[in-house]
Amino acid sequence: MALHYLSEKPVLVTGGAGFIGSQLVSDLLAIGADVKVLDNESRGTKANLENVGFAIQPGKNYFVADLRDPSAHKYFRDIHTVYHLAADVGGIAYALSQGIQIWRNNTLIDTNTFDAVLQHEVPNLIYASSSCVYPMQLSSPHRALKEHQAWQGEMHTLYGAEKLLGEKAIAMHLQGLTKTNAAIVRFHNVYGPRSIMKSQNAQVIQALISRALNNPTQDLEVWGTGRQGRDFIYVTDITQWLVNLWLPKTNQLPKKPIQRGSGNNTTIKAIAQIIIKTLNLDIAIDFRTVPDEGERGRKADNTLFNALYSHLPKTLSIQAGIERYIKWSMAHPSYWQKSVPSMSLLN
Repeated sequence: MALHYLSEKPVLVTGGAGFIGSQLVSDLLAIGADVKVLDNESRGTKANLENVGFAIQPGKNYFVADLRDPSAHKYFRDIHTVYHLAADVGGIAYALSQGIQIWRNNTLIDTNTFDAVLQHEVPNLIYASSSCVYPMQLSSPHRALKEHQAWQGEMHTLYGAEKLLGEKAIAMHLQGLTKTNAAIVRFHNVYGPRSIMKSQNAQVIQALISRALNNPTQDLEVWGTGRQGRDFIYVTDITQWLVNLWLPKTNQLPKKPIQRGSGNNTTIKAIAQIIIKTLNLDIAIDFRTVPDEGERGRKADNTLFNALYSHLPKTLSIQAGIERYIKWSMAHPSYWQKSVPSMSLLN
């Protein structure tokens, strides 16, 4: 069997102690990459990495550092591939109330990461962007969003605006002007094991599962009407794509931004119903009125992804994904017990 492109290569994952990062670390270890993690531990934890078999060696393969500080440049030395996942991110309430902080933090994080990649001539950079880059007026449960539509209007949050500018910085100053091969990947709403479930930063599936497990006899509180929806995708569908991002035959990274979602808009009401049914609870949904539900709906047009990555497995269905996540959650109660998010959040 041929070795994977990244086998034995030094690979740095920024934000690698987070829930997407830790799963990516696990998948990279499985193909024999020499994985290193950089994280400020604001959202990620060492426990996430211990759960995936990463042997933490502080100062050697695990670096606690703040990418807002240029001193973090040194960790990019002699790295073959950087997966840049680190970001200040949260649900809609956090995004709307802390917009300037998010803008400032992510601008510094991205700027210092790009500077470090340039300084150390890192061969490959994968930039984790977001479906939040798409304009608010295009949001709809019926319209599938295409990659080129990102610049066609105003975004709902400063988080999305900064991500779009991060993409632009790569397109203008990294791709084609340096030795670095850079890819921009947009994630829709990712959920799954090791994600935050107990704080105001918990996103909607995580928050609802946490609330249902902590209060199995109380009606399940949902923020808003429940008609708002998103394109939810299980974490391993994203990380397996990231590990296999290099295109078959050419072994090149995609040159233009590319997204991955399930291609379906699932409402929050449907999510709550799946959770109640999976846990076999005898409760109803308690819809709470809020001033801003966020965008009505969002889903990916996966035409470009399917054309380039038809060899990858299909995405897990939302039903199967939630069932798998709940099973994992019940085996890992420390992630959800006691502290319960007061609202269900979207981004």
